[in-house]
Amino acid sequence: MNLREIITDAIKYPISDTRKFLIFCALIIIMSLSTIIPSYGVNNATLNIILSLVTLIVSFVVLGYSVEVIKGGTEGADTLPDFDYVKQFVMGIKAMILEIIYFIIPAVITIIVASATGLFTSFTKIVYASINAIDNGATDFTAIMAAVPKSTMNTFTNALTVTLIIAIILFIIFSLMSFTARVRFAKSGSATEGLRFREIIKDMSKVGFVNIIVTLIVIYIIAFVLSMVIGLIGLIPYIGVFIGIFVGIPFIMLFAYRAIGLLFADT
Repeated sequence: MNLREIITDAIKYPISDTRKFLIFCALIIIMSLSTIIPSYGVNNATLNIILSLVTLIVSFVVLGYSVEVIKGGTEGADTLPDFDYVKQFVMGIKAMILEIIYFIIPAVITIIVASATGLFTSFTKIVYASINAIDNGATDFTAIMAAVPKSTMNTFTNALTVTLIIAIILFIIFSLMSFTARVRFAKSGSATEGLRFREIIKDMSKVGFVNIIVTLIVIYIIAFVLSMVIGLIGLIPYIGVFIGIFVGIPFIMLFAYRAIGLLFADT
């Protein structure tokens, strides 16, 4: 499918089955209760714990359902998947573990790079030099920074630049891999498939790296525009917030996951 076909299909998809869409909206409402109820001044410790637990459980169900939506997209299913709360709860946990792994790997590499380039050491020296300058009577920022050795500041600046560049590159790479990993997980039902890095790269090559990036950018732009619309709907007295958040957000989620599934339909 080309980009236009993917977006057109994904826009129509959330309302392909009104009943299932409303159930999904209800799950989002339940998931949000731990935030909504305290905002109305209800602050009961026991209730907050219960609501937090409910939010956690339902969040995993919603995440698992999103995996099913992706799977349906790869298989060309025309309507929303059925609800199987236990199955989707388990899938949600697995999907979350995958997300954590794809966050930890670039984070660890970034920390190693920061340490190797001297970012932490130079920052510590800057802090100590600043404290000493303040103790010696320095009161403005310029005077405090003047007390920091130029070599230390250069080391810090260079290390920070290198670390940020590598962190951004790693974030982009692992974000793209994370999307593909979730697709592999959705298609197979096995979380280990989401960790087969060589196969993930092959899948990305089949779809095309540029195609993936462009499609994701378009998805994010459309999601942003829809979010703006939700914000405007939220201005309607009384019911605006509920319509915007509890119908708009589920729509955006289903749209995005459907588009991702369609993108990888040929892998």
